[in-house]
Amino acid sequence: MPPLSRAPYALAAALLLVRFADEWTTFLPAGALEPIRADLRIGYAEASAILVALPAGGLLGEFFVIATDYVSRRWIATLGAVGYGAALLAFGLSYSLPVMIAAGFVWGASSDAFVHGCEVSLTDLAGDDLPRALSRMNAWASVGDFLGPLTLGLFAALGLGWRGAFIACGAAMFAYAAWLASQRFPPPRPPGQLPNPFAGVMALIVDRRVLLLALIMGLFGLLDEPLAAFLIAFLERDRHQTAAAANAVVLAWVIGQFGGFSLYGRLVGQRSSGSTLAVSAIVMTLALPIAIFAPALAVQAQAALVFGLFSAIFYATLQAEVLALRPGQAGSVSAVVSLIGMAGMGFPLATGALSDAFGLAAGVALYAIVPAFVLMLVLIDAAVSKPRPGR
Repeated sequence: MPPLSRAPYALAAALLLVRFADEWTTFLPAGALEPIRADLRIGYAEASAILVALPAGGLLGEFFVIATDYVSRRWIATLGAVGYGAALLAFGLSYSLPVMIAAGFVWGASSDAFVHGCEVSLTDLAGDDLPRALSRMNAWASVGDFLGPLTLGLFAALGLGWRGAFIACGAAMFAYAAWLASQRFPPPRPPGQLPNPFAGVMALIVDRRVLLLALIMGLFGLLDEPLAAFLIAFLERDRHQTAAAANAVVLAWVIGQFGGFSLYGRLVGQRSSGSTLAVSAIVMTLALPIAIFAPALAVQAQAALVFGLFSAIFYATLQAEVLALRPGQAGSVSAVVSLIGMAGMGFPLATGALSDAFGLAAGVALYAIVPAFVLMLVLIDAAVSKPRPGR
């Protein structure tokens, strides 16, 4: 990453590690849901409101994402980290469900400010090497995914419980805020070089390429934790696999993702983003049905590994396309793409209803065809977009 390597090391590290910190701590409410429910003596419906509050906070967070195009990224990211840390402490110290729900909402909004304040700055510093920079960022995020469960297990083993984990991570997030505040971030474009925020967002909403990329990102975003949950249930109930065997398939998927992010530069080389997206989408379209329905567990695991590898390559490339689409407006583009992608939040509910009515095989089949629609949109995007040199 030549342009980023010329930035101060502390700044480059702070930007690259932001999703590592976010993924590490975001797991905690879900991972500690049962002990939280027991401590507060509430039902599952009430406890699930905590999990809903986090993505709901993202609705407010989109305003912070747009603001990264216009005001200091350093202070947006820093204040986001402060809000993040305060929310973690509120979880660790509170015995009130309303307080935890409010903290979850603040957490979701603060996460957007924290992550995107850094991500937009990384976009400016990385230049043409943005895909490789994002692949490194996401490789660290994959490490964070592993550390969340380990953190809860460690604090439980030490007798400090889930509250200790939240408090410790809250303190660490305050330290991250101090780290960000001490750095010199690249500034937004000077006033007058961008449209006002409202006009800028409205122009993006009617931009055909923005809408296409938003649809692609939204569909691809469906292939996440809910897919893993339904896949494990399908393997255990319909295929009569052990829990360990079912989770091994998902673990192969995660390992493949980590490999794709870590080896992105070597695997992609100088290929254009268009061809990288198309090839990755083709492989995902072929690999996911095999990972779900192959009769042999070993074949499923190998297909899941391949799917994870190419899904990581696909995501890093697509994320770079989104962030580089409108120079100076990376935050606004990200906000519009994210808002459109929220339309898929009900997909797991539809999958669950289909599974109840026709069985888990029908439910996971719904996920199996998603990459085909992603591929179709990628090919449409390639047909309507003008090629750009070096991209």
